Amino acid sequence: MQVFHSFEEVAGCPNAVIALGTFDGIHLGHQKVMQEAMKKAKSINGTAVVVTFSAHPFSVLCPQREPVRLATAEQKIRYISDLGIDALVLLPMNRTLISETHVDFTNQLLKYLKPRGVVVGDNFTYGAKAAGNTATLKAALMQQDIPVYVLPLLETPGRTAPISSTVIRKAVQLGHMEMAAALLGRTYELEGMVVEGDKRGHTIGFPTANMLIPLQMAIPPDGVYVTEMKAGEYWLPAMTNIGANPTFTNQYRRIETHILDWQGKLYGEKVCVRFYKRLRKEVKFTNAEDLIHQMELDRSQTLSYFSKMENCKA
Repeated sequence: MQVFHSFEEVAGCPNAVIALGTFDGIHLGHQKVMQEAMKKAKSINGTAVVVTFSAHPFSVLCPQREPVRLATAEQKIRYISDLGIDALVLLPMNRTLISETHVDFTNQLLKYLKPRGVVVGDNFTYGAKAAGNTATLKAALMQQDIPVYVLPLLETPGRTAPISSTVIRKAVQLGHMEMAAALLGRTYELEGMVVEGDKRGHTIGFPTANMLIPLQMAIPPDGVYVTEMKAGEYWLPAMTNIGANPTFTNQYRRIETHILDWQGKLYGEKVCVRFYKRLRKEVKFTNAEDLIHQMELDRSQTLSYFSKMENCKA
């Protein structure tokens, strides 16, 4: 997949059909828009192109009001590439972009991408103060005989409300990881650097990779989770604790992952953790022995979860 960071960089996108949106998290609704663009592009032997933004406008306008993110820019690129999109225009969120009128934005689409079609969700807005919407986009592109395909929002299973990044953020922050996965179309992931901890895990038989809490990201609540961690090229079964480890003193909130039946060092490496299920809340134990006993139970539940997962695949 080609990746561009401005309209001016765009090259080699003949007969472009554009999927246009903010696409925070690349959830199932976003994927539907992109898949429709791919379908339309294939029908005309064209190029499926996603045009989106690196962050929410509040990240510039009012950082304290910015919603927590469901994907970093790197994750966003990877998720879009995995869908089979040909090219991505990932526009940096800055004051120049925020102040651009919806007319100017449309003109840049026409000038640099020369689209043969555009696909959006029916709640799409764009341009300064969100003055542009599906109606203005249709009116502008109609003059160039360029069709705009407006897709209805996907409904959340079992509810009348549509799938949205807001709903998924809430699910993550409540620890409802299975619900988040169902709406994302994949397991929720966090990426970050492994840093040295107090190395207490080695002394109790559960060595962990300690990851600093990523800034701006949606973080599940404190507790123990069934997870996988990517070490090198492989995803390995693991269990992860989020919290301040209250059984011991002078602790701080962090993400600690114990990879099952694995030995190695990950200090200084960037890792990714997938969150499958919350096992329990974080608990303060009377002593280390009680903590070890509970961690053995957590390990058994984690192994059982992955065993059931393998049986389902068989």
